[in-house]
This record gives sequence, C-alpha cells and structure tokens, in this order.
Amino acid sequence: MKARCSASTALLGIVAALALWGPLALARTATHPDLKAEIRVAAIHAGLAVDMHRIALIHLHLHHVINCLVGVGSHQFDPRAGNPCKGLGNGAIPDSPVSGSIHFDLMHALRLAQSGERATAFAPAHHLAVETLHVLLLAKRSLVHG
Repeated sequence: MKARCSASTALLGIVAALALWGPLALARTATHPDLKAEIRVAAIHAGLAVDMHRIALIHLHLHHVINCLVGVGSHQFDPRAGNPCKGLGNGAIPDSPVSGSIHFDLMHALRLAQSGERATAFAPAHHLAVETLHVLLLAKRSLVHG
C-alpha cells in the first residue's frame, strides 16, 4: 500500500507541475513567440559585444544579435555562430508587427549589427555595437510602453 501511495503522490506531483509550468513551457516555443525575450537576448549580446576587447569577440556577439533578429528561417542566420534565442520564437523581426515602429527599430539594429560584423577595425566595430545596443533598448522600451 505504501508503494501505491508514493506512486499516486508522484503522479499527482507530475500533473501539478504540468498544470503550473506547461503554459510557461509553451510560451517559449516557436509556435508561441516571445518577442520581448528575443529583443532582450539580442540586447544582452549587443551589450556583450560592447564589453569585448577583441574584434573577433565583438563580431561573434554581433552575429548572436543577427541570429536573434532574423531567426533560423533566414538565409542570414548562421548556425556556426550559435543561437542564443533558440526556443524563443522565429526571430524578433519575423515575430514583430511589420507596420510598427518596433519592426523599424529591429531592422535598423540588424543593419547596424551587420555593419559592425563586417568592420575590420576595433573602433568602428565597437561603435556599431554601441549603436546596435542603443537601438535594441529603444525597441524593447517601445514594446513595453508601446
């Protein structure tokens, strides 16, 4: 009888966990994109790019930004760079409303990050990383207060 109680208690725990955490797990799939999280992660990587002291690391983090913005379905997505936004959605740009200012800001951030990734000298790459971060923070603010 004791084993049966433990098994039913464990089953009840699993059912309770699914009831509590299931909706949160679904929110992080590509079928339920989390635009705010995609922008937040892109901004984190733009900030990491700003903090780097080597151009190769600036380029790496800017490509993380690019991957978060364009998503895995884009020809601009580079799986070799990594996907810090995996499971958050389809990319911040595809997940954003096309007619809104957030979409415009995200497209601007993408162009800045791409330019920074192509920069061959530290100072311009760093400057473009700062600008990318600034625009992503504006987009995030617009999303929260928009």
